[in-house]
Amino acid sequence: MADKLNINLRYCYGIGKLEVELEFKHKGYAIYAPNGVMKTSFAKTMMDLSEGNSPKDLHFPDREPTCEITLNGEAIKKEEIFVVKSYDDKFSSSQVSTLLANAELRTKYERIHQSIGEAKKALDKALRNAAGFGERSRENLDPIIEDVFGGSYYEALSAIEDELDELHQSDLGKADYRILYDPKVQQFLASEDVAAAVEDFAQKYDEITEQSPILRRDFRYHNVAQVQQQLEANNFFNAGHSISLADENTDQKEEVSSDQSLRERIEEEKLRVLNDEAVAKKFDTFNSKLKNKELQAFRDYITDNKHLLPMLNEPEGLKRDLWMQYLRAALDEYKALVSEYRTGQSALAEIIADADSSRGDWDAVVADFNRRFLYLPFELSVENKADAILKGSAPSIAFIIKDAGEERRYASSEKQELLRALSTGESRALYILDIMYEVFVRWKNRTKTLFVFDDISDSFDYKNKFAIIDFLEDVTKVEDTNFLAIVLTHNFDFLRTVSSRDICPAHQCRLAFRSDDGIKFEPFERTDIQSPFRKWQARLAEPSVLIAYIPFLRNLIEYTLGPKDADGNPNADYLQLTRMLHFKDETEDLTIEDYKAVFERHLSGCTFPDVDLTQPIIEHLFATADECEKVADGINLEHKIALSIAIRMRAERYMVAKIRSAQEEFDVSNKQTGKIFQKFKDLFNNEAEKIGLLRRVNLITPANIHLNSFMYEPILDMGMAELVTLYQNVKSDLN
Repeated sequence: MADKLNINLRYCYGIGKLEVELEFKHKGYAIYAPNGVMKTSFAKTMMDLSEGNSPKDLHFPDREPTCEITLNGEAIKKEEIFVVKSYDDKFSSSQVSTLLANAELRTKYERIHQSIGEAKKALDKALRNAAGFGERSRENLDPIIEDVFGGSYYEALSAIEDELDELHQSDLGKADYRILYDPKVQQFLASEDVAAAVEDFAQKYDEITEQSPILRRDFRYHNVAQVQQQLEANNFFNAGHSISLADENTDQKEEVSSDQSLRERIEEEKLRVLNDEAVAKKFDTFNSKLKNKELQAFRDYITDNKHLLPMLNEPEGLKRDLWMQYLRAALDEYKALVSEYRTGQSALAEIIADADSSRGDWDAVVADFNRRFLYLPFELSVENKADAILKGSAPSIAFIIKDAGEERRYASSEKQELLRALSTGESRALYILDIMYEVFVRWKNRTKTLFVFDDISDSFDYKNKFAIIDFLEDVTKVEDTNFLAIVLTHNFDFLRTVSSRDICPAHQCRLAFRSDDGIKFEPFERTDIQSPFRKWQARLAEPSVLIAYIPFLRNLIEYTLGPKDADGNPNADYLQLTRMLHFKDETEDLTIEDYKAVFERHLSGCTFPDVDLTQPIIEHLFATADECEKVADGINLEHKIALSIAIRMRAERYMVAKIRSAQEEFDVSNKQTGKIFQKFKDLFNNEAEKIGLLRRVNLITPANIHLNSFMYEPILDMGMAELVTLYQNVKSDLN
């Protein structure tokens, strides 16, 4: 069953009224709309609907618009509409990424990264907890790890495995990184006077430490504690062993034979150093500088952990020591992550290689573009395919210019630079590429879509215009699609082409024109589009057709014999027909019989109609034009031609008579209309109204009279009502 699109518009971007039903017996409809009638307004209206917006009347915003468009009796959905403007340099397809989908490769890729991700999540949780952020924190540790150890996150962690295996745990693993390396704390410690106070404390701390029988400058509290933990972990004392602590100052040795005794001795020395009066005084000097409330947490923490203060004198070294201890405390999670990462690398390398070599839908669209647009100065190639397939990165293309053996490659990021070097038509071709992405995805997903193409071929040269024609064939002629298309154009040659290719068959081609009752769509016959002159052969008895055949016959003589012979003498028949189209001294004496004589010499296969051969041709012309005044608006090709000839004939007759009233000897035989008009203006420059009317005649009718079978678009563009009004003005005012 054929799809039916019902359109009811009021006050939508200049469309006062449009009511029409389009029955899609074929997927494509063509609307030929002269400029200013409805084409852009309709495209804007459909664009609004596709974006979920309501159209409006920009000139009269108080008017209440009506926009009712149904497809098969149901309101058309916004996702079922896709408007293709003639050009939109800002348009970028949102569907490109879906063209690179390779489910199998992406699943493998994601599965490996999921395993790595789970292991990373477990390690990050342990590290956040150890560093004082808390295991529920969302703090991103990646930049910290990369900053501390250098390189990317995974490579940085992999590189320290051997060092971590040899490292013993110490109390530094309990230090609160979050507090110590708070940006405000580090900013505070970096200030000149604070740094000096820390240095002062560190020096005094070292002096007192050197006096300890246990501690040394390079064997501080946390180093001794680390030794104690290792001895305890390895049951050293439980096995009956003991150690001697040597006092460097007295050479005396103190024997320790239990874990508890060693712990107590270490803590005793720690307190002795920190409680030393000189050390305490230096700490008070430092502490007095902590006046900022925002540093309260650091004040409280460092007061309980004074032994860390000297290490803050070298913040980068301490930072690395801290994270090594945090990682040592989370050794199981660390090992699991490094193992998952290394195992996954070889598999990922194979997957990425497969992705790079795979041929997906994106390649198909790009290849299709290169095939269609053979005459562009560039070709396209697919780039970053692996990242786009596996990581969901935005895909990109390269633009390759080849000339005289040289090649220039523009990256996707250099597209604007390329556009500056291209012609308008070449730039628009890249816009069509994005449209091709959209169409392909909708075809692949079998998405029901009404495409509205607004002068899509505009600004393309003929070579690349046929690439557009080829593209439209895919939209409208491929059977397994849910596509419908409305092709809007003001180019009659383009209409002729889409009709001849059955993209929009003649029975689905319409002429849009304005009437008193709004916008109307007039059906075309195939002969209206392809060859109206052949159709007229059977209708020569109709006065308007017989008159319309005069310019066609004159052009036929011009193309076959030429307006002059080999010696430069005028062709008599060509000259005779010219006198029937333009007012000359002989015009009023010519009859229908004179027309018949020329007709039968050149169109022997056609029968001239049975009419009064004695009637002057000019009388027949004016009588025919008078009858055309009653014809309703529409395609009316023959009526528009007859009216145009009559308008020009009356205007020229008037000007010649007026000129000869002032210059009796004025010779019109070799004068074109433009020269006659210029002479009239020179002699009667005070007659502004007449000159204005004659100027309208010269603007509107020339192309209509100089008709040929290849180009009669200007006649169709002209509204019937406009020609009738001009004819009536000429009749009443130029006599």
